[in-house]
Amino acid sequence: MTRGRRQVARKGAELLRSKREALASEFVRLTRGVIAGREQLGTRLREATRALTLARALHGDETLASLALASARDIPLAIERRKVWGIPSPEVQGPQLVRASDARGASPVGWGLAVADAARRHEEAVETLIAISSQEMRLKRLGEEIRNASRKINALEQVLIPGLDQAIGRIEVALEEREREAIGRLKRFKASREGGSS
Repeated sequence: MTRGRRQVARKGAELLRSKREALASEFVRLTRGVIAGREQLGTRLREATRALTLARALHGDETLASLALASARDIPLAIERRKVWGIPSPEVQGPQLVRASDARGASPVGWGLAVADAARRHEEAVETLIAISSQEMRLKRLGEEIRNASRKINALEQVLIPGLDQAIGRIEVALEEREREAIGRLKRFKASREGGSS
């Protein structure tokens, strides 16, 4: 029974190792996407900042604040739970944020191309941010799951399996001792029978 438990523990550790390797390869693949997304976000934010600086220089802070207030809106996000490799992780989806100039709540005549460009670039940056947020949350969950699998593997290989090996060793020693005692009793019994029958 103890040997069976040891075999099950070894198979469990092997399965966990396979799971960890699959999760690690998915983690690396997803990390590349997140890094590319962050680079794209950084580029878009730099472009948006430059466009905003130009718009501030041409139109002033008061005009920009007025236009920002007029075009403010709530952004509805849909968050769904999806399973990736059996691991639940949230997926964030948002609407298309880049709007046409006439859909911003203020007359496009009242603002110049620099303001429209700054607004468009900021909307693109927010779209990119929403897109990579799901990947980053999934990456975090994969990292947690890899850490949990590693802990379980270590517990099996460092605690449970050696404990079972020691238990098997103690049982084997006890059985060998009993067998030697039984052989000794049989020899004494046989010797006493041979000595008593003569």
